Amino acid sequence: MKKNQFSYFMVMLMLTFFFFSCNKSEMIFTPESSLNVENDDQKQNEATWISTDDAKFKWLMKLKIFVGHTVDQCGNACIKIFGKYGHIDCVGVGHVCNHKVDVRLSICENYTEHYTLTLIDPDGLGEFLEFPFPDRSLFITNPVTNTELWLNIPEQLLVRRNLGDSMVIHNAWFSERPELENR
Repeated sequence: MKKNQFSYFMVMLMLTFFFFSCNKSEMIFTPESSLNVENDDQKQNEATWISTDDAKFKWLMKLKIFVGHTVDQCGNACIKIFGKYGHIDCVGVGHVCNHKVDVRLSICENYTEHYTLTLIDPDGLGEFLEFPFPDRSLFITNPVTNTELWLNIPEQLLVRRNLGDSMVIHNAWFSERPELENR
């Protein structure tokens, strides 16, 4: 009887270690404050209107976003994947790589002044299932008043289930001046 209990205990212990050590999305990103990346020229990141059809609620924008840093800036330790540190080009804080993506703008469900941006091209930011998107303020011209406007996107981890799925940026907002640092 004791031998069966011991065997049962060992099997349960092994299953516990297996389930908790095999997390398939174990990507841990280093906080941006610990990376050696300077603030970027604010107007380098920008957005332009493609379509502003209010009647059909088709607000399309093209975003020009600079992100990413060199391996030297993070000491090859900006991301932890399955317990090992490393570096992935063109993601996270910095302004080494230029991404140009088209997005569909829609109002958030709670009808505040926050917006959701859905990437039209699923691979616009690269072929990643997870993309660490840094704080960005993008310069844009107001199409109605022809004045300066800023699209602010807070830092977030963009996630998709499959490579063909689109990524969604949440809680973006507009302001009269940049409200986020472009690190």
